[in-house]
Amino acid sequence: MQGELKQLADLALFAKIVQTGGISRCAADLGMERTTVSRRLGTLERTLGVKLLDRSPRHITVTEAGRRCLEQCEQLLESAKNAQSLATIGSIIANSAPIVVGAPPDIIDRYLEPRLADFEAKSSGIKIERRPISIWTEDAIDSVDLGVTLAPLSVPGGWTNNIACLPQSVVASADYASQHDPIATPFDLESKDCIVEHNDSERHSWCFELDGKITTVTINAKFVVSSLLEAREATLAGFGISRLPQYLCEPYLRSGRLIDLMPGIKLTGRDVVVISPRHSQRKTGTAALRLHLETAFEEQTVF
Repeated sequence: MQGELKQLADLALFAKIVQTGGISRCAADLGMERTTVSRRLGTLERTLGVKLLDRSPRHITVTEAGRRCLEQCEQLLESAKNAQSLATIGSIIANSAPIVVGAPPDIIDRYLEPRLADFEAKSSGIKIERRPISIWTEDAIDSVDLGVTLAPLSVPGGWTNNIACLPQSVVASADYASQHDPIATPFDLESKDCIVEHNDSERHSWCFELDGKITTVTINAKFVVSSLLEAREATLAGFGISRLPQYLCEPYLRSGRLIDLMPGIKLTGRDVVVISPRHSQRKTGTAALRLHLETAFEEQTVF
């Protein structure tokens, strides 16, 4: 019996490692030595006969066996919630409140909703609160259990994982395009009025794929806005040129209000990022939901 309880505790520790994003962070959250956490994870992997995590100095990756194990871990933790003998792992058993998922409204409506609904249908008793968040601050990150947004993300307060890549286009309003010289090469952007987001650390340069190589072009970042939606509205108003994910442009490109200025030149894609805040307590199902989203998006190169 004692051996079984120890293995259950080690399984819970494995779930905590995944939830926090690494052995060091897990150890810090639980007040344990990093070597102790690493040793117990190694013991669990030897006992199960499978590798649960691929580890490097900078990050961890859950193996396929680890994904299957994690789903069972959360079910075991939920069943063991009131067991006195497992009180030592009570800090990682989450409460029954809904899992709060934050994302820009357009991403919730277009991409997340079917995946969240599918998870709720398959996970009895787990509810998800959808919380629209357009601008990510530390307070916004702290208010959710999981976040989904587009890179770049410069606000600290959690660890992130890229799960997909969105195609982008360089666009301008029809009026703006008609009043300015056409763009023959990406380097023509150096003299144009470009619109960027305030949190874009690369706002003075955009990357293109030319002849099989990545070419970086310095742009004229004349206007700075707070979000992609504001960038689109400023572009529609004729203020200048912006790079936007294609899903935000599609209806306006079809109607002719926006023009793709560089249809024959490929702009590098924009990463979709999952944010996991460093909460001291995790809700049941959060780690499984994150893996569900990662797996769903891994099946597609882009949205």
